[in-house]
Amino acid sequence: MNNPIEDYIIRFVVRKESQEDVQKLKEWLVADPAHRDELKEWLVAWDIAGMLDAAEKFSADKAYQRFMFRVNAETAPKMLRKNVVFTTIRRIAVIFVVSFSLGMLYYYWTKNQPEKNAFIEKIAPLGSKSEIQLPDGGTVWLNAGSSLRYHDNYGKTKRDIYLEGEGYFIVARQSGKPFTVYTALANITALGTEFNVKAYTDEDRVETILISGEITVENGEAIGAFERTILKPWQKLSVSVSDSLPVLVITQLDPDIAEAEVSWKERYWRLERVPMKDLAVKLERRYDVLIQVDDRLKDYPFSGTFGDESLEQVLHAIQSSAPIPILYDIDGKNVFIRKE
Repeated sequence: MNNPIEDYIIRFVVRKESQEDVQKLKEWLVADPAHRDELKEWLVAWDIAGMLDAAEKFSADKAYQRFMFRVNAETAPKMLRKNVVFTTIRRIAVIFVVSFSLGMLYYYWTKNQPEKNAFIEKIAPLGSKSEIQLPDGGTVWLNAGSSLRYHDNYGKTKRDIYLEGEGYFIVARQSGKPFTVYTALANITALGTEFNVKAYTDEDRVETILISGEITVENGEAIGAFERTILKPWQKLSVSVSDSLPVLVITQLDPDIAEAEVSWKERYWRLERVPMKDLAVKLERRYDVLIQVDDRLKDYPFSGTFGDESLEQVLHAIQSSAPIPILYDIDGKNVFIRKE
């Protein structure tokens, strides 16, 4: 074990500490709140070695309280410190057993306990898009109104991404380190590939489109289990919930249609027969507005290509290309689209 804090702790519990050791321990505890929990793990290991009565064993909080009493007592009169001498002598006899227990316990905790690492979060606000370079060399494009998170130790042992919204992923191939995107309804795993995931929290489904490579899709935490599914290029999988049960739909897309569906990340955004009700939602996120669509127009399919046009220019293009009379009004961030 190479962590010097282990030496400070062991020397302290066997009464071999120096004033410098005590000071280092105090500084270590203050540096990070998570160190308090880590210290409890070490102290429980000491108790596991057989040092306390059975009624007191395995209590991390009691162990920590005893430890802090000792730390604070280091500057108290020597008579106060003598109260713990007998317990200390009893413990010295098993110092080697304790060292072994510390190592085993550290392995157990790091293997089985939840990650304590901090998260790094990336956000694309409404009205914008964002291109993100991951630490492993992969690339993610975030659509408007989306966010992703990953651990600050991303890539060391695994590559997990937590997505809300829509993202397009170009995964860097790393043998033995699968890349997994976690969403509420489905988890998508790949090695080296390109795929799109749409998982907005205000929608009732998660969609993923595979462009190249291969991905597997499994159920997320929010729904019951469904059979692990493997997607091939140009396939689209939609996961929704009906009567508390997961519903999967796989569609084989024409490559041109698939490319259009993920073109939101490009300079030119292509729309292929998108119903007006769905187009309204896309425009809301892209331009950070609220759009109301006449019920008579909700299923009207629109096709077109846009670049850096303003919202009004897009609405004018919709109006001009429609075979039926369409009117629109813009009032600040409120937009109304209706049939004439």
